[in-house]
Amino acid sequence: MKTKFTLYTGLYTIGGVNFSVEYGKDRVIMEMGSAYNPATDVYDGIVLKRSRAWVRDAIRTQRIPAIDGIYRKQDLDGFMGLVPAEESDLNTAIFITHLHLDHMAGIGFVAPQIPIYMHKNAIQIERALEATGEGVETLERDYTPFDENQPIRVGEIEVLPILTSRRSYRDFAFLITTPDGTIHWTGDLSLHGYEAQLTFDQMEFLKQRGVDVLLCDTCAFMDEILLQINDTTDPAAIKPSREIPAGMLDAADVDRELFEVLKSKKGLTVFNFYQREMDEAQRYMDWAEKVGRICVFEPDCAYIIYKFFGTRPNVFIPDSHRYPDDPAKQPAWFRELLENCRVVTREEIFSNPSGYLLQNSYRHILELFELPDENGAYLHADGIPIGAFDPAYQNLQRIISRTKFEYVTFFSKKYFGHGYPQQVKYFVDQVDPKVLIPCHGFNPERLLPKNGVQLLPDLGKTYILSNGQLIPENEYAQ
Repeated sequence: MKTKFTLYTGLYTIGGVNFSVEYGKDRVIMEMGSAYNPATDVYDGIVLKRSRAWVRDAIRTQRIPAIDGIYRKQDLDGFMGLVPAEESDLNTAIFITHLHLDHMAGIGFVAPQIPIYMHKNAIQIERALEATGEGVETLERDYTPFDENQPIRVGEIEVLPILTSRRSYRDFAFLITTPDGTIHWTGDLSLHGYEAQLTFDQMEFLKQRGVDVLLCDTCAFMDEILLQINDTTDPAAIKPSREIPAGMLDAADVDRELFEVLKSKKGLTVFNFYQREMDEAQRYMDWAEKVGRICVFEPDCAYIIYKFFGTRPNVFIPDSHRYPDDPAKQPAWFRELLENCRVVTREEIFSNPSGYLLQNSYRHILELFELPDENGAYLHADGIPIGAFDPAYQNLQRIISRTKFEYVTFFSKKYFGHGYPQQVKYFVDQVDPKVLIPCHGFNPERLLPKNGVQLLPDLGKTYILSNGQLIPENEYAQ
């Protein structure tokens, strides 16, 4: 028996990394996400999803990978000759690094008998999202929790979850060990911000342990970032350094800038954030308290806060059929929220605009037209739509421009959330794997190894791990 490695997706995309490691009849699959590109999403808000063909359509549109042994027979119906989960003889488990959709959007398609491992905090948030209809499309299933630094055995394969962020749902990297060697997946790699030390700790651990194959996030190696830092996209110009490049910001810098805006405003301040991020929800609640405002959330986000923290957030109800007035028509989660949390009315906000900090999601952006906007600000703080590559981004700006809210964006040209190229290069050089697989980025080829070899695998092609190298299966000689 030899260890088999297959990368299915995620080589030249932002997110959507999906690969398997197999030893004998044991198999682990890392991630079930979908690359994030709203401009090419088949489901554009007009195209409807089919009920009986939902899994087959997801494979056709590359929302989920074509892998044997993880989807139900009734959903495949012979599609592509894929082996259904019910007929697979493999002992399979799936592992999720964190709760961003580009890492886990496809977990709901997986047959319920296949265990999916996520941190318990991520499970709690995902369950709240599912209750409101904002979670992943899913079959009725359980999720299996894991704890940091506690190895998980899947037959002859060991998976070690390494904590990389204490964010509300937690972020992890995974070290996979088989009888033939080690394969490590960094997940999202950040070497700046409040928890950079966790990534440097990961680096030191891997350096001491030794890694045969390293799959590494290269999100920051795109033209826009490299040209801003080095004035060139030449990989040779990327010099390893653990420091933030001159002139660039880290997360703490951006937070300070947003907080200064909040402190300076005399009117209503509105914020749009990624509502899976409960640590950020806590940040806005803390900021509101510091400046003497009341923090208010839309119902969907408020419900996650209510479930995750066990607190009773203030709720603003947008004008939407999603939130019916008639209790008989209200979904159970919404009724539960109203029974336990205080509703802040539009009239209360108008009576004291400077007394509130209000969440507004893009879905309810038109609420801005009937909110007090004099001396107010709209903080676009990592919420959807997240950038100009999303067609909705121009629409968001167009609507805000028709109000008096000052538009303030988190997406500074001097800030990037993933590790800066020099920092990622430093991480890789220190770990110094025998095989480097750069991925999770538009230009992975720009991340070069120190001593080992760079491999850009053919997607769907199986490689054999032997003596610290990955050899195409059809070229491997026993």
